[in-house]
Amino acid sequence: MKLSARDQQIFTAIMSLYCDGEGTAIASSRIVKQKGMSMCSATVRNAMARLEKLGYIYSPHTSAGRIPTKKGYQYWFDEFFSLSEVATFWQPNQETLIEFSHLISQKYQVCVFAGLPQKISQTVFRVEVLDFDKTHWLILLIDRQGQSQNIKITKPLEANEEIRIQFNSWLNMVFGQQTLAEGLKRMQAMANTAPMFCHGSLAQWTRALAEKLGDEDCIVVGDSYLFNHIKQSEQPLIGSPLLNYVEDKLALKQGISIICGDDLPYSGFDGLFLISIPYFSQQYYQSRFTIMCESSAEIEAIINEFAIFDEIAVNA
Repeated sequence: MKLSARDQQIFTAIMSLYCDGEGTAIASSRIVKQKGMSMCSATVRNAMARLEKLGYIYSPHTSAGRIPTKKGYQYWFDEFFSLSEVATFWQPNQETLIEFSHLISQKYQVCVFAGLPQKISQTVFRVEVLDFDKTHWLILLIDRQGQSQNIKITKPLEANEEIRIQFNSWLNMVFGQQTLAEGLKRMQAMANTAPMFCHGSLAQWTRALAEKLGDEDCIVVGDSYLFNHIKQSEQPLIGSPLLNYVEDKLALKQGISIICGDDLPYSGFDGLFLISIPYFSQQYYQSRFTIMCESSAEIEAIINEFAIFDEIAVNA
């Protein structure tokens, strides 16, 4: 149901005042004092009564102010934010993602969990094969930023310095300027062009590389901020299992999505919200950056943190 302009103004004030990190019930007298509110307490109280009748706010106890309901939050998200249009193609590198996770967590005292960029979609700039020990070589698959994926493989029995150099050159031809996924395909397709004494080990090495590069990592920052909210008997698993659920539920959804903790198939998340956004790398979907916060957190400010990325993209 659409609200009148006045009721919308009062509803917005309630949401902004409640979602300030403190979460105290909002009285009509507090709303009247807000900048731009040219109305008396009676007018505000009447509007709050209408909002309560619609199910958008409620009084937690007698003579208290009002706080938003789940229905009120949903109306707020749907009517006052264009969530699906915010940061629709966010492309942070791993370092930026980790720094941003810590920044958001500390600034708003929230828990952040995110899947790290999938290694398989990173582009290789060059390859180095190093002599690790008597029985192993160490392969460094290095991107343009100097970050590398390191894989230890068993040397062929005939290994010597000349064969190591030949194998190094061959891997650069196979992986150079390719994504890791494409490089693995080329490694199989071009196996007959590898140095002669490496042929017998190629299948084993390709399998080892695929297993190593297929690993996905998840970081969790600021889970301590939830300890006061979550009962000791209800310590939910925050990390890969929850991230996997969020990714499955929000598959193909662009921009920001918000999940109410009450709707999760796990206990211990009541009164929390998950604010989630997908991110990409070189046009490939990577994973989701997800913020778990209390319903009284500075949600509007958090959403605006992502809106900044749209401005950066436009001005770039």
